[in-house]
Amino acid sequence: MIDNLTPGVLRPELYDPKINRGYAELATHYGVLVDPCRVRSPKDKPRVERPMRYIRDSFYAGRTFTSLEEMNQAAAKWCLSVAGERIHGTTRQQPLGLFLRAEAPVLLPLPSQPFAVVTWTQGKVAHDCHVQVGHVLYSVPYRYIGRTLAVRVAERTVEFYLDQDLVKTHPRPYDGRRQTDWNDYPPEKAQFYQRNPDWCRAQARLLGPAVAQVDEALLAQHALHHLRQCQGIIRLAERYGAERANAACQLALTHGDPAYQTVRNILHKALEGQQPLPFPDGSAAAAAAGAYLHGPEQLFAADTQPQKEATNG
Repeated sequence: MIDNLTPGVLRPELYDPKINRGYAELATHYGVLVDPCRVRSPKDKPRVERPMRYIRDSFYAGRTFTSLEEMNQAAAKWCLSVAGERIHGTTRQQPLGLFLRAEAPVLLPLPSQPFAVVTWTQGKVAHDCHVQVGHVLYSVPYRYIGRTLAVRVAERTVEFYLDQDLVKTHPRPYDGRRQTDWNDYPPEKAQFYQRNPDWCRAQARLLGPAVAQVDEALLAQHALHHLRQCQGIIRLAERYGAERANAACQLALTHGDPAYQTVRNILHKALEGQQPLPFPDGSAAAAAAGAYLHGPEQLFAADTQPQKEATNG
């Protein structure tokens, strides 16, 4: 029986009191029933508090202890020879004899493992599916975004609860690193975040040597800047098939333009089966020359412009 103090009772109520989670775990570990006293009912547990005055006057009064060990030894001796041998004012029996006859046989054995002290707190799930606990971010399933979860911080694990239901468990890192489980994200976002440069290289090798060469050329320039281009080329292979994508990449490499836009245009116009354009010197190195972006009409118009001006003159 306990008073309605916050460390033990969060919400006092006669039929359904809300017990502090940490205190409830302690009681469950040792097999103890927590029975909060009624509000404004001082006689609910007077017999529990009454012995405190007796202990103070009989055990502590006039004595001095130099260490905790000495105090514990004296207390054990006092319980057996003094407090246990007296006649109790309510039961009219010796407490030690009553304990040995009625109480000791029904006591539960101590648990094999000691109670592990945990800390309970709360955290709100942000839009990136993470909850901040201390200085570490932990992911939880995306369907709990915006919800406030109870967090149980143990020595080696961090657990998240919605009411009494376990939502997520993470190992507790001691280096402060972000803990992310990609399965907690929506499928489309998880796929995007998991498609890093190493994933792109592995997928490109499966699609064909030309696709792998294009992706490697892009990543070699700047892995982060060209990552989306590599992801896009792999998506093109999923759409048009690995064989066509490999042929399109080969054509783009021959013309010296290994880029997503080039491969996409080749596949969109079904040009991957064509032969590379010949150059006067028979060399593919000319493919690296700059392109005239205004089209052939503007090119020829520019060539004839001086003649028109001369005629008019």
